Amino acid sequence: MAVLLIQMKLAVLRHSMTGRRAAQMVTGALTGLALAGGLIVLAARDYPLASLPFDLVGVGFALWTAGWLLGPALFGGGDETLRPEHFSLLSFTPRRLAAGLAGAAFVGVAPLVTLVAFCALVVLAAKAGLGAAATAVGVAAVVLQLVVCVLASRLVTAVLGQVMRSKAGAALAALVSAAILAGLHSSWVLSPLVQAALRTGFPDPFSAWVVALPSGWGLVAVRAAGQGQWPTVAAALAGLAALGVVCWYGWAALLKRRLTTRRASGRPVRVAAGGWAKGPMTAVAARELRTWSRDLLRFHYLVFALCYALAFCLLPLAIDAPIFLPWTGVVFALWVAAISANLYGEDGTELWGKMMVPGAARHDVRGRQLAWLLVAAPPTLVLTVAMVVFAGESGLWPWLAALVPALLGGGAGVTVLVSVLRPVPMTDPHRRGGNLLENGTDFAQVLLVLILTAATAAPAYFAVRLGPVWAGPVMGLVGGAAMAWLLGRLAATRLESSAPELLLHLRTGVSPNRRRPAPALAAPALDRGRPHLPRPDLGLDELGLDLAPTGRRAYVIASLTLCWVPLVAQGIVPALMLTTGQVTRSWFLALHLPQHLRWPTIIAMIALGLVLLTTGLGAGLYYLAKSRRDSIEPDGGP
Repeated sequence: MAVLLIQMKLAVLRHSMTGRRAAQMVTGALTGLALAGGLIVLAARDYPLASLPFDLVGVGFALWTAGWLLGPALFGGGDETLRPEHFSLLSFTPRRLAAGLAGAAFVGVAPLVTLVAFCALVVLAAKAGLGAAATAVGVAAVVLQLVVCVLASRLVTAVLGQVMRSKAGAALAALVSAAILAGLHSSWVLSPLVQAALRTGFPDPFSAWVVALPSGWGLVAVRAAGQGQWPTVAAALAGLAALGVVCWYGWAALLKRRLTTRRASGRPVRVAAGGWAKGPMTAVAARELRTWSRDLLRFHYLVFALCYALAFCLLPLAIDAPIFLPWTGVVFALWVAAISANLYGEDGTELWGKMMVPGAARHDVRGRQLAWLLVAAPPTLVLTVAMVVFAGESGLWPWLAALVPALLGGGAGVTVLVSVLRPVPMTDPHRRGGNLLENGTDFAQVLLVLILTAATAAPAYFAVRLGPVWAGPVMGLVGGAAMAWLLGRLAATRLESSAPELLLHLRTGVSPNRRRPAPALAAPALDRGRPHLPRPDLGLDELGLDLAPTGRRAYVIASLTLCWVPLVAQGIVPALMLTTGQVTRSWFLALHLPQHLRWPTIIAMIALGLVLLTTGLGAGLYYLAKSRRDSIEPDGGP
């Protein structure tokens, strides 16, 4: 059965290498191979201490295993190429089905990249000169650790799938996801500690914890084989094998529960909007507020934004750097806008109800904006005031009084506009399962909203920087209100003019404006009878970049990907440090330069990031508009 399911999965992967999925698969494979190559390089380098390479590889294995375990909570769902529900009507026992699906789970890009990364253990055994026996033990440990990673990931995914059917589970998943992202984005905090460890070695308790984790048992087996301690080798390898069996049995039990337990249909909820929801716009706002409080997906996103803001701004306290504390409310506002980027996509085909009511689009957009402000503004203000008082940074009030209203107004406008212009189709809420892991996140859409929302605060930022004290707050209020009104008007106009096309896109997932190329009349004689694999489609045609020359296309992708490094990491963050006086050099280039060169370097970095952002975004929007103009021309047109 395992062979049959492996063949099925290969066929599905072969025929699904199109669109966004192909782009994500290729990007993930390249990124994973780069990280795996870096881990192998770490294992092959020379170090002043003999124990240091083992500690570094152990940390790398621990992080890689954590990615397998926590990745489903962050990226959504794990590998669901073959869904167990597809085989529920067949006469397979849960354990037999779990055995077949376990075999198919080792087919894919992620297991292959992980196998390459774990080969660092073999390289380390050979580099350390532990002997051929230790190298052979390393090969066996690599295979067993891969088995443990894949099966443990399946088990954790199944457990989270059962837990995340309630608000408590949704909050727990949001906390895990926020902690992972905040830790990755705050990795510069650990830079001094890592540099010290590379010079003097890791502390003994830390090294003991690294090898005590299951991800370090392969290291224990290799070192024991080099020292001739074969009982320890057998115990470590047997522990990995036993852990894999336990994970498989647990997954099989949860798989049976998944196939035999019916999802609760829910119960009627009393609706009481209050006396304030009397008009069309306030009625939409009341409906949206109920959705934010009841829908597990919206609740999960909201808790994620709160947990991320707190974790990201509190983590620098580990090195006595309260630099980000006053900006906790600003970070929360940005992420609430980012997680609200797909409001219409989350509602699914419910859009048809608005199409039946003339003029409903304008009220719907304004009502969503009002509800978003009611959800985002109070926590933003509370976090801002509380953290400023706690940090004692009263000198930042002009900045915060300008940026907070600008970001709230910009977020209220950008969210509805992007949701209308670039919706991501999702399962209708009434057909959606309770497992939030089935609802993945489009990170391109999230990144787009983050960039655009931050850009709406640029006038307020320069008003504070260049104008008098009162100019910043005034510009923030006026600019935020103007952005909310203008972008909301654009979203309403777009929704009114393209509601049928948007509904078709949400229902089928296919853009109605994209013309299919005419089929060829006859295949060339040389190609007849020759099998062809489908050509991977990276989704560039959806963005209009298929019309751009190769060089310009590469520039757009590279500029929009890398612009945040000079703009935020090397520009805005060190500027905030110099402004508040809380300076931590870390990897910030300007802070390593003499005093008279710091601000010019920061200004140059911000200018470089803005140039990359504006030119890349401008070129991308140009080809997107050109693609849409070409797509709506009739076939016989000029």
